[in-house]
Amino acid sequence: MTHSYPLYTAIRAQCFCCQALQPFTFTSATDQVVCASCLHHLGAEKAERRDAEHIRLWVGQYADQQENHRQFAEKSQVADAEQQAVIDGLAGQVEQLRGIVAGEFDRAASGGVRGLLESDLVKRAERKAVLAQRQIDWAMAVIWRVGRLHHADSANPLSCVCGRSVLVCAEGRAIDPQRQAVLDWEKKNVALLRAGSRHALPDDHPAVTAPTRRL
Repeated sequence: MTHSYPLYTAIRAQCFCCQALQPFTFTSATDQVVCASCLHHLGAEKAERRDAEHIRLWVGQYADQQENHRQFAEKSQVADAEQQAVIDGLAGQVEQLRGIVAGEFDRAASGGVRGLLESDLVKRAERKAVLAQRQIDWAMAVIWRVGRLHHADSANPLSCVCGRSVLVCAEGRAIDPQRQAVLDWEKKNVALLRAGSRHALPDDHPAVTAPTRRL
């Protein structure tokens, strides 16, 4: 049986025996797509040993994916909280400065107070807040794109649209904790798009590419 994988290149491919992604370097189109751990499984009389070893392999891989998923979710939550804290702090600083300036205007509408309103301190705080929000928008757009490639198939909820089982799709499981946050972000930016305001949706988002979208 031949395969279509590239030759003389280190790749990861699905082993025909254990069905797991394993490292291969093929030298011929007729090489068996069976990983090194499964070579001794060939033969009907070895089925019991093969099945037992496959179960241990899958349990180990599932545990690794669970741990990777947990670490990714924790890091994402910490990063989101830090970014939001920066935005909230900068927004509060801007509001305080505006309040101070507004109070000065009540007492004397002088050119010096107007200069304070446009000072480097205020502009810098506003610029940092904008940059922080753009970083969050960029991260959300990346997660949105990954989510489009890895989510449960509506026709078969146990399968990911990438072709793997939802239980073994590491990408889909990694972004599961962020799906609601991404959905909220997407709804907010779709509303901005339809209102004709600046939005952070990527160029390939359906709401952006739709020819009949309402502005």
